[in-house]
Amino acid sequence: MRLFFATFLSLENVAAYQAFVDRLISEVPDSLRPIPPASHHLTLAFLGELSEGDVENCRAGFTAAEELAAFSFSLEPPRILMGRGQPRLICADVGVGRKQVSEAQAALVAHLGRSLPSLKVRPKPPHVNLARFKKNARRSKAARVEGAMTRHYDDSHAWVDRFAEIHLVKSSLTPAGPIYETVQKAQLQTGQ
Repeated sequence: MRLFFATFLSLENVAAYQAFVDRLISEVPDSLRPIPPASHHLTLAFLGELSEGDVENCRAGFTAAEELAAFSFSLEPPRILMGRGQPRLICADVGVGRKQVSEAQAALVAHLGRSLPSLKVRPKPPHVNLARFKKNARRSKAARVEGAMTRHYDDSHAWVDRFAEIHLVKSSLTPAGPIYETVQKAQLQTGQ
């Protein structure tokens, strides 16, 4: 089973990002693949393929999330993420609240290390994936998309969200893209 820890975006931000990506796809067709709206999330820790026994250990270590306090965070303007010289995806990094998100990641990884010592998790800087470039996309497509991003990004929108839940998510890969299913959810303490 392929699993990761995440927090999902609010419906308001999902709708705003979806409208933004739709405008990009309309202006630069044949470049991007949208991410299903229900999939917009901050990945906190990607666990990879785990056995059923390992999943139970993850569930046991998940109680650490309930000790964390909820907080607000903001998202930076979208950027293009490159990989091996090719455009891979459009993402938005965490701005205000980055330190708190990193602390939540560290707490989850520490608890996982105790409940599942064989698991080696290296959290990446938190960001939200908004769209993926189609296979074999070139830098010229990225330049056109970047221009469209500048024209269509709504900087009057606050892009603030709430980190109030952590989900243990199962990711099933399909030809149409991954399908996410929450296996367990922890509500964070009301706070800040």
